[in-house]
Amino acid sequence: MVQRRLRRHGEFVRAQKSGRRVGTAHFTLLVAAQPPPPRPARLGLVVSKRVGGAVHRNRVKRVCRECFRLLPELLPQGVDLVVIARPGSPELGLAEVRAEWRGVERLLIKRAAEALDKPKTH
Repeated sequence: MVQRRLRRHGEFVRAQKSGRRVGTAHFTLLVAAQPPPPRPARLGLVVSKRVGGAVHRNRVKRVCRECFRLLPELLPQGVDLVVIARPGSPELGLAEVRAEWRGVERLLIKRAAEALDKPKTH
């Protein structure tokens, strides 16, 4: 099975340095190109203590992972998505998160194309 999550610190740092931002009311979404070879889109989550206690942070992560799983067409292959949760996000259910992400879908696709077209500098 292909791993669809970012786990290493270096992967998050790379995505945050080279990623293109898309803001919503409760999330900041960073879209970054993956290092070669291209793989299916991957998800990384950043949920700080400002969002709430451990129960709230874990709930936000569960809802975001499920939303990402249910929207495979959201991003093309070869792209990483880092989701930074903002305060207020624990009150959202799956439908609200999905609607919020769908609301910026065109912008996410545009940012993904920009990230993939950007010349690689290592």
